[in-house]
Amino acid sequence: MGSNKVFEHLLEDLSSFCNPITIDLAGHGQTESPNEQKYYTAQRQVQQLYSIIQRLKFGNLYLYGYSMGGRLAFQLIASHPELFSGVIIESSHCGMVSKSERTERQALDEKRAQKIEQNFEGFIKEWTTLPLFGQTPDEMKLVYNEIMKSQNPKTISASLRRFGAGVMPSVCDKISKLNLPFSLIAGKLDKKYVDRMTEIHKSLNHSNLLVVENAGHRVHADQPEEIIQILKSFVS
Repeated sequence: MGSNKVFEHLLEDLSSFCNPITIDLAGHGQTESPNEQKYYTAQRQVQQLYSIIQRLKFGNLYLYGYSMGGRLAFQLIASHPELFSGVIIESSHCGMVSKSERTERQALDEKRAQKIEQNFEGFIKEWTTLPLFGQTPDEMKLVYNEIMKSQNPKTISASLRRFGAGVMPSVCDKISKLNLPFSLIAGKLDKKYVDRMTEIHKSLNHSNLLVVENAGHRVHADQPEEIIQILKSFVS
C-alpha cells in the first residue's frame, strides 16, 4: 500500500552517486490503474516495467525493490536479467514453493482483500499496528499512513488478489541460476524476513546479505543512512 513517496527522503543523498527513478506500481499511488484484476498479474506487471525500461533506454541500471516491490523485482529479473547491472532487494522473497503454504496465504489474502473493500480505514488501522512496522520513526509512520489513506481500495484489493504472495509464481529456481550481483537487505528485528533473505542468499551465486541493526520490515524508513551507504557501496 505504499508509493514512490516512501523513498523521497532518500533521493537527495542517492542523487550524489546515481540517478534515482521511483515508480508507482499497478494499483498504487498515482498510476492510472483499472479495476479489472487481469492487469495485476505478475506477468502483466513485468510487461509494464519492461515497457518503461525499454522506452526510457536506461544504461547501467540497478533494480531496487522493497517488500511487494521486491517480489515484483524478482519476477522482472527472472524474465529480463540482461537489463540490469545488479539487484537490491529489501525485506522480500522470490515466491512460495509449498502448495499448502500457497493455499493458506491465498485464503488469508482473500480475507484481507474483502476487509479492504468493506472497511479500508479499519484495515489500515490494523495493518499499521503490526509488530514488523513498530520500529518505524513517527515521522515516517505519518508519511506511510497518509499514503495508505490516499489509495484506491478497489485497485489495492485487485493487486492483492492477483499479485499476492500466495498467487504470484515462484521464481526462486530461476534466479538461483543467474550470475547477477545481488544485495539482500533485512532488518534484524524482522526475523521472518531475515530467515527468508538468508535462504535466498544461500541459493545465489553472487550475493551479499546485510542484516541492519535497529530496523524492522521498513529498513529504508527505520535506518535511512544505513540504506544509503549500502546502496552506495553496492553501486560503486
